[in-house]
Amino acid sequence: MHGLYGKDQYQQKPYRKSLMHLWGADVIPSPSKQNQFRQEDPGKTPGSPGSLGISISEAIEDAATHDDTHYALGSVLNHVMLHQTVIGQETKEQLAMVDEYPII
Repeated sequence: MHGLYGKDQYQQKPYRKSLMHLWGADVIPSPSKQNQFRQEDPGKTPGSPGSLGISISEAIEDAATHDDTHYALGSVLNHVMLHQTVIGQETKEQLAMVDEYPII
């Protein structure tokens, strides 16, 4: 299992990276020199923090070149938003059970 994160996300969210490692994933900051996408012009934007577009391109390339890798679209599509909604509803129920409420 591989995870590609924009370099800024990779550095700003170490706990996500730790959880992904815990579940057996390799987490690679994007832009990465491991992908053909970047090797075509490795001098392009040196020190770039990356972008969503570069991360998606690298993730699709990784999935297309490994039989054991799949690509799932991310954060704003219906299946992800539905998943996040269910998590939110479950959280509200669990907090109500212990008489705690989130600060809004």
